[in-house]
Amino acid sequence: MRQAGRILAPYRRLKEKTGSILSLFRTPELAAEITLMPVEMLHVDAAILFADILTPVDPMGCSVSFQPGPVMSPIRTRGDVEALRIIDSDTDLAYVAETISLILPALPPDVPLIGFAGSPFTLAAYLAEGGTSKDFTQFRRMFRSDPDSAHLLLSKLSDVAIDYLSMQVRAGVQVVQLFDTWIGLLSASDFQQLALPYLRRIFDALEPLGVPRIYFGNGAGHFLSHLPETGADVLSLDWRVDLGAAFKLFGDPPIPLQGNLDPCVLFGSRQQVESAAREILEVTEGRPHIFNLGHGVQPDTPYDNVKALVDTVHAHDSGPELYPNRMKRGE
Repeated sequence: MRQAGRILAPYRRLKEKTGSILSLFRTPELAAEITLMPVEMLHVDAAILFADILTPVDPMGCSVSFQPGPVMSPIRTRGDVEALRIIDSDTDLAYVAETISLILPALPPDVPLIGFAGSPFTLAAYLAEGGTSKDFTQFRRMFRSDPDSAHLLLSKLSDVAIDYLSMQVRAGVQVVQLFDTWIGLLSASDFQQLALPYLRRIFDALEPLGVPRIYFGNGAGHFLSHLPETGADVLSLDWRVDLGAAFKLFGDPPIPLQGNLDPCVLFGSRQQVESAAREILEVTEGRPHIFNLGHGVQPDTPYDNVKALVDTVHAHDSGPELYPNRMKRGE
């Protein structure tokens, strides 16, 4: 979940050497190297593109810096929203496609590359705030005081997400994931009004591309029943959701789920890590499930515990091949 490379010593050395995370994102050779680190060191089953959810925002006309968190000029008025441009990812974000082209030949044939983007609501929350925040009130204020501008911003961000993810698929990623880090700030009714139509629009537009589409809604447990309406192929759930209950809620055949170990479990003992992982594996046995964390791995997470987690999952799945027709890259 998110870049596992941030816990790795080679990544930290590279970051310290360059002195700028933006340089890492925007230099294809470095971004490719970082993407490959978790595959090479941890032997995870998929690589995730090293980028940031705010990557498309800068070429839209809202310059982003990291100090260390994201900082940008707030987008709060109708004029601010209208000034944002719809990007052409093939030209405006050509370095991302170049990064993908460098990653793919270096990956084992059975390890897919996952591309991703930030959801419209989460990006709007950052843009209206001008950076990060504890509760991101500014965009919700905009929605109440100027709903037309709020919806225009969400519409533009949806178009950008479609263009950006489509470019990634053309460049060669085999899976796409939409991250909605701050969606849990919405009530169930606001989710249906303010987020769901745009999520459905994105996933509908991506369907003809023929790759699996994953939606991660952090803190979305209070409107869990609405998540299948997004149209995503896989729902990624945070650590607060009971996976067994979610499978029952979503019916038969169940929607594939991803998740959802609490990242803080990785600060416990090795025995605690292994036990917590097995609990999830037992609940999801025989069901369509991608084992993952329930949110991003913390940068100071003990490396040995992450490796123990990966090894525990692999040992559990060391019996007969559950997916003998698993797609390999290039098929």
